[in-house]
Amino acid sequence: MRNLMRERLCMVVHGPYPVGEPRVAREVAAAIAAGYEVDVVAMRRPGEPRRESVGGANVVRLPLAHRRGTGLPGMVAEYVGFTVLASCVTAILMLRRRYGVVQVHNPPDFLIVAGLLPRALGARLIFDVHDLSSDMFAMRWQGKPGAKIAERLLRRIERAATSLADAVVTVHEPYKRELAARGVPSEKLTVVMNTLDETLLPERAVPSDEQTFRIVYHGTVTPLYGVPLLVEACALIADDLPDFRLEIYGEGDSLEAVRSRAIELGIGDRVLFSDGYLPHREALRAVSGANAGVVPNLPTPMNRFALSSKLFEYIALEIPVVCSELPTIKEHFADNELVYFTPGDARSLADALLETALQPEARASRVRRALMRYESYRWSVHAERYERLLASTRAA
Repeated sequence: MRNLMRERLCMVVHGPYPVGEPRVAREVAAAIAAGYEVDVVAMRRPGEPRRESVGGANVVRLPLAHRRGTGLPGMVAEYVGFTVLASCVTAILMLRRRYGVVQVHNPPDFLIVAGLLPRALGARLIFDVHDLSSDMFAMRWQGKPGAKIAERLLRRIERAATSLADAVVTVHEPYKRELAARGVPSEKLTVVMNTLDETLLPERAVPSDEQTFRIVYHGTVTPLYGVPLLVEACALIADDLPDFRLEIYGEGDSLEAVRSRAIELGIGDRVLFSDGYLPHREALRAVSGANAGVVPNLPTPMNRFALSSKLFEYIALEIPVVCSELPTIKEHFADNELVYFTPGDARSLADALLETALQPEARASRVRRALMRYESYRWSVHAERYERLLASTRAA
């Protein structure tokens, strides 16, 4: 007889589900395919039901929503409040459901406490490191009073979280190396890349518009990800490339500022906005057929480890990619696969966009080479790796 306790998995994530958490959704789908019953404890967006079945998973939403742009006290209150509620709900669910595995997603790292009672009752505990919390904090609060103390505290919390977990999974090899350098045993670490669920791709390829050079960006609209820089660069190419259109799909704290800046620069009529969040499938449909997909991340300490999922999405959609020349991205894709530009430099980005527009043969060659490189990064490869991780915890 099968041990049912080993066939139940609880995911805990500080974020709305499935909206905004494609990595969690991919892992949930892989777990269900591997034979697990899956519960997800998540945040709740306005209008979402408290409980819902999504893709075969039972989603339990807590009465908290993420608020962008809050100050430090508000951010701490949100993280702590969610952690307390999630810990209580997960404990109750554990007593009813007897999970074999509980998987906690950061940030925050101290959310690991939601898995401690289930672990004490026999569940295996997986800690999924999406980002390094100390880097995220430094990016936003560097130079503020008490920032150094807070950063050291976050490092200690990270060490505690990784030591309490039975397994640690993260998004790419550079993070794995960094976590190992910070003291996590290498045998405890598994890489499951944050790549693309190809079932979300449009069923039919959308042809390129031969009359308009379409430049696209989809995702969070915020300075950290370089969206204002992209608008500045597009203003610089307006005279040399009069038939371009910039399309921005997403929401974020800089949306109105970016819109206003486009108008100030005289390209307001050539920049299209989605006016808020688009479901993932719709966003991929919207960018299909574009002539250039841009990953304009700024050169921050956090972004040195960035490997945006939109990069994989552009490649899978056969969209030529223009990308910030940042270390982790360079480790995964070569110069003859993407067009790189100097991070944070609007002129360099403008030149990269012009190169992409004016050299169609080189553009097509890069698309072919990037697709070949992408083969080893496909989600099917990493879903199998994730399923093996679950199997190893079940056998433990």
